[in-house]
Amino acid sequence: MRRKLHPVAEAMESEVRAMTADYGYELVTITYGGPKRNPTLTIMIDKPGGVTADDCAEMSRRLGLLLDVLDPIPTSYQLAVSSPGIERPLVRMEDFERFAGRQASVRYYDESEKARTVVGELVGVRDGRVAVLVEGAEVSIGEDRIDAAHLTFDWDQLDVEDHSGES
Repeated sequence: MRRKLHPVAEAMESEVRAMTADYGYELVTITYGGPKRNPTLTIMIDKPGGVTADDCAEMSRRLGLLLDVLDPIPTSYQLAVSSPGIERPLVRMEDFERFAGRQASVRYYDESEKARTVVGELVGVRDGRVAVLVEGAEVSIGEDRIDAAHLTFDWDQLDVEDHSGES
């Protein structure tokens, strides 16, 4: 995948991954950026069954202590710990296997370096290529061609309760 980490995020990724794993979480992503005067370090975590607000608060406190010791950022910054949400990013090849059968959007560059996006059912990984079923046809995308991907949720399929007040 063409995922490029900011040098600050890259420098602390292994420590953050180890700590989140020690507490039963998976590090989904770590990003650093925003305004120079108020940058944000965003850490997205997950676990089987999902992540709660309490999980995020607890890991924010623990990671804050780790980052105070490591002191990887010379200026002040904001720390944000969050869940990946219902449209979870897919950032490692293992994610495409793990979520096979689910709907996803994959942005990639074709052979002519033109950006393309496919939305369909993840089939999995075959010979280092992500397979996505789109309208009955399988699309195969090389790992090195993928720019970004995430699960998709069909909001139109929600069975929303009628709150109009009429019976």
